[in-house]
Amino acid sequence: MKKITAFFLVIALVMGISVSCGKPQDTETTASSQATSSAAGGSETTGTAAATSAAETTAPSQTDPPVEYEYPAEDGLIVYLAFDAIENGTVKDVTGNGHDAILSGSPTLTENGRVYNGLSFSGTGQSLMIPDSAELNFTADDSFTAEIYYKWKGLTSGSNWPCLFQKGLSASENAYRYFGLWINSSDKVLNLGVTGNGGTGTNNLTSYLPTDTGWHQAVIIQNAEQGTISLYIDGILRCSGEAIDASSEGQNLYLGFNGTDGQFLGTLDEFKLYDYAKDPSSYEKKVTGVDSMQADSITYTDKESGETITLPYRVYYPTDYDPDSEKTYPMLFFLHGFGECGTDNVKQLRILNAPNELLDNIIDRDDCIIVAPQCEANPASHNWVPINQQWTIGSRELTEKPTISLAAATELLYEFLDSGKVDRDRVYAAGVSMGGYGTWELIARNPEVFAAAIPVCGAGIPSMAEELVDIAIWAFHGEADTTVPVSGTRDMEEAIKAAGGTKIQATYFPGVGHNSWIPAFATEGLLDWLFAQSKSNS
Repeated sequence: MKKITAFFLVIALVMGISVSCGKPQDTETTASSQATSSAAGGSETTGTAAATSAAETTAPSQTDPPVEYEYPAEDGLIVYLAFDAIENGTVKDVTGNGHDAILSGSPTLTENGRVYNGLSFSGTGQSLMIPDSAELNFTADDSFTAEIYYKWKGLTSGSNWPCLFQKGLSASENAYRYFGLWINSSDKVLNLGVTGNGGTGTNNLTSYLPTDTGWHQAVIIQNAEQGTISLYIDGILRCSGEAIDASSEGQNLYLGFNGTDGQFLGTLDEFKLYDYAKDPSSYEKKVTGVDSMQADSITYTDKESGETITLPYRVYYPTDYDPDSEKTYPMLFFLHGFGECGTDNVKQLRILNAPNELLDNIIDRDDCIIVAPQCEANPASHNWVPINQQWTIGSRELTEKPTISLAAATELLYEFLDSGKVDRDRVYAAGVSMGGYGTWELIARNPEVFAAAIPVCGAGIPSMAEELVDIAIWAFHGEADTTVPVSGTRDMEEAIKAAGGTKIQATYFPGVGHNSWIPAFATEGLLDWLFAQSKSNS
């Protein structure tokens, strides 16, 4: 256990600090296993166990909290499961209110909790259940706050909508009201769901990220006075809707399970339920790479058809960026997959930052401009490539014109190039799945621009190989990919080498399916290789 004196823990808890004080961040690392994808670019379906625990290290000189330790009382705190001990098949409610949680299927304590211990769930047949109580039911006229730390490890076979916690049952299950938090199995986003009035007035509020393998805090705050219910992740407001009567008399509160399915794979810690709306500013904000990137958009009009679209994008500028200085920066241009299509101007960064936090690692270097546009799924003409989601065709031919979205992205690219702030010798492209297709096409249409590219699980255009011989390319693909055939990368590698190219390398992952971006973005030395590439050194 993590070593800390009871004195410092008491002080921290009294002050309402939600970050680790007695329980420092664990040093557990995880290795994700593959899952099958149903859409090019990201939407994984259930398959094999999505992640397994890898090397765990713990801090030295670890001790448990003192046996006689009493958790400080907090006004309005109804339930507090600290997950520091299991007694007679239950996790005690340390408030003394008697809302003890009964274990089913033997979830286990782990020393690598967010604060002291945590409770680890295997993703199969394990849950906690707090029996129903009037204190746990909230109408639209009631304010409440629910907090939980979670560390998600991925999907398991047959587990849809992994559940952090849920009180009540859905409308399809006898029209009970409910509220809770689940991970969307398809989009891998955190979902706040509340339903009232016997199944009417449903709010399914979807957050952006994060469902990577690190610790995150999720907080639901219903403020009856304001008439709102909101979801905060790591102290940042992610979505909000109308307050609702989600009381569910007679229904239990479950953790790691929703009462019927939704098995959770990972670790939960520090579950708290209050009977009032806490001040959101009391939660420490954890700014991720996504939050460090500015939201913007470009309007593009096709000169021939007259069609106009708005292309949202995110951009990161290094902290010393000064538009009036002469300093220039390398630039990474990233194209997302089909599963990240949309207009929210957030989801396109999901795969780039999870589960390996590649985006955060690039931002930590603080010496690169990052640009990530987002295209729409429908109509298909607004995808990065004009193949109408027929990803299994593999290698293809270059069309006369790019799609309107890729044309808009190209115009955006040149706007940055013409700004005078980009090092024209160090411009890079990367993309996954549909974005891998788009990356191959983008560099083929603009070979003079790019020093390097990282296309992942996409398919290229072998007839354009001669255009690519001077670009450093590191391509990745899973050999067991059934969504985009591995031939899409192999054909390009062979064609470029046949054209005299010596700067292409490809890594193929045996047994890995469509989500090859997971091992690709975890490849040692990938960023060092990328940022070492320069057209002047070619």
